[in-house]
Amino acid sequence: MKTLILLLAALDAPPLAFVLDQAGQLTPIYGVAGNFIPGRPGPSLLAYSNDGEIEWRLEPGRLTATRASRTYAFPTAATRANFRGSTAYLPNETIRLDDEPESQLLAGRAITWSEGKLRITQPGGSQEELTLPYEPERMSAAAANWAYLIVNGRAHLLRLTPGRVELFVLPQRSRE
Repeated sequence: MKTLILLLAALDAPPLAFVLDQAGQLTPIYGVAGNFIPGRPGPSLLAYSNDGEIEWRLEPGRLTATRASRTYAFPTAATRANFRGSTAYLPNETIRLDDEPESQLLAGRAITWSEGKLRITQPGGSQEELTLPYEPERMSAAAANWAYLIVNGRAHLLRLTPGRVELFVLPQRSRE
């Protein structure tokens, strides 16, 4: 029995849980139920979500999204966020990853809207911006290198070709 206890003490146990300490730091808890010790404080984590497909982490100064072992980082001054699937809602800012990871249309592209700018991060890491005064209400794949957006109640097509990113307003149908 003593050998088993010594063996267990020598193992580096994974944390059981994380709690906020008095300084607001995320601290791991090690041990077994009823017998635990706090570990070293972890990073200052302001918001977190993991739906199994995307792991969102809001830390001071940046928001990261990890999907399929690929991490996107976005600088931000936000101190809170709400996450819903592939969209992060921050005060005055919405960050949206493509909704269809298998699609070649948006695969590897991160599309964000902030303060009147639509930012497209291409697979190679280059970024392109378009002026867009309203936040897109909906976004989906349309065709190769094209996305369909609803902005302020109007339908748009967004060309995603690197170096040729452009937004087109689709004509409205007349109601006869």
